[in-house]
Amino acid sequence: MADHTLRLSSGLTLGYAEHGDPAGVPCFYYHGWPSARVQGALMDEAGKKYGLRIISPDRPGIGLSDFQPRRKLQDWPPILLELTSHLGIEKFHVIGWSGGGPYVLTTALNMPERLLSATIMCGAPPLTFLGYEHMFWVYRMMIKLRHAFPTILGLLLRLGERIAQGDPGKAPLKWLMKMLGPADRQALANPEVFSVVRAGIVEALRRGPKSVIADADIYLSEWGFEVSSVHYLIHFWHGKEDRNIAWQYSEKLSSIMPHTTTRWLDHEGHYSLPVTHLDEILQQALNLEVETGQPSFSA
Repeated sequence: MADHTLRLSSGLTLGYAEHGDPAGVPCFYYHGWPSARVQGALMDEAGKKYGLRIISPDRPGIGLSDFQPRRKLQDWPPILLELTSHLGIEKFHVIGWSGGGPYVLTTALNMPERLLSATIMCGAPPLTFLGYEHMFWVYRMMIKLRHAFPTILGLLLRLGERIAQGDPGKAPLKWLMKMLGPADRQALANPEVFSVVRAGIVEALRRGPKSVIADADIYLSEWGFEVSSVHYLIHFWHGKEDRNIAWQYSEKLSSIMPHTTTRWLDHEGHYSLPVTHLDEILQQALNLEVETGQPSFSA
């Protein structure tokens, strides 16, 4: 992984990492929550295989990126515009996993003429519109704490950071792993995949819980646009065994958007879907003939 920083016109620093083929077609990877640019390492081998230059930015307040007070989802496209100008990039793909999904949508809304494709894997929904009913119970608890006891939520995130650094075969991390579905447990049993997921959580908390909570506030806030106003083609992928973010959210979003493709996979979860199906996901984005095969995620 090659880390970089850019001083934005606002005076704030933006951090990002690069993976894959350095001479390849640009593809911006938007990380999940809580995570950071290091999660892009999961796309390194696939990037080399398909000739993609994977660029994974830290969102403001995460990892190497400075905190941006009162940030909104619609603040992202101007940041991306500066990053693409700095890198000399005109056209690019975007792909977002989980919490990165909304950033794909705002990019597609505001910069459609720059896009080569837009893909969302197990994406986070607009919770003010669709509600919390289908969210993982841990997330629902965090939302309640955010509103009522934000200090306690910060302490829990710090505790979660410590737990994440433990042995997945021993308590208490072992107990948390059992909350996942079988496909997700199998995906995270791969030491390389688990290592990157864990590193993302730790890096997200580099600047403290405040930044991670502010990042989550985006999902709890009005996004500033109707998802039905996104006319660029969005590829949705979601596993029906996803216990973190239920697939019904993506189904609802896709049903009210004018141009989408959808893949709802019966036996895949939140982690297993991108791990197992990355080849198919990228082949679709690149408009290649889709072939099923072995996982392409690698640390």
